[in-house]
Amino acid sequence: MIYFFAYGSLMDLDFVASLGVHFKSAFSGTLFEHEFKINVKDESNPNFGYANIVPCRNSLVEGVLMEITEMDFLLLDSYEGYPELYSRSKIEIINSKNNKIFKAWVYKGNSDYLGNRNLLLTSIQKKRIQRGFKFLSVEYQNRLSRIIK
Repeated sequence: MIYFFAYGSLMDLDFVASLGVHFKSAFSGTLFEHEFKINVKDESNPNFGYANIVPCRNSLVEGVLMEITEMDFLLLDSYEGYPELYSRSKIEIINSKNNKIFKAWVYKGNSDYLGNRNLLLTSIQKKRIQRGFKFLSVEYQNRLSRIIK
């Protein structure tokens, strides 16, 4: 089993399950020294994009930490456009409830696809992110709501 950190539309566990992914557990996690952005360009529409995380001092990203199989991770690769649109790396995520540290895989937008500004999300993407709000602190929910409006 491996750990995967979702910070965008994959925080919607029902959607993740619809992709055929089976997760053993899912709980709140925090990535420090990073910031949430919508700056991965959608090639079919230049005004719209996808969620991303970028290094940023004194900032954090909250999301969902899932325990999945390596085979299920390959299903997520297909959805995320890996390796063209996103790359993946292993990072430290803190469990928001007990402060335990987990090494987890995360997707990060590839530089060839990054825009210079926050792009728009589709209404479906917004709903999927909002379905993951139960894993986020109220403060972070408010911040994320302003970004994805």
